[in-house]
Amino acid sequence: DDEPLTVTIRRDGAVYIQETPVELAMLGPKLEAITKQKMDTKIYVRGDKSVEYGKVMQVMGEINAAGFGKVAFLTENSGGRRK
Repeated sequence: DDEPLTVTIRRDGAVYIQETPVELAMLGPKLEAITKQKMDTKIYVRGDKSVEYGKVMQVMGEINAAGFGKVAFLTENSGGRRK
């Protein structure tokens, strides 16, 4: 239950929760349903490096508007490993 969720923004701008595609407008409600409204659930956001900054901010805005406060970015170092 305390396992973090990952929201991914793919190169084409598609948004996924874990491996499931989700429309941006439904991101908040889907996260609420998945977490059973446990707003302290950790959410990691990861995006393809070619994704526009504006799209990342839209996704972050939806997550924040839903009330989730523990949000972090996943990055990869030069060796391809996550930080």
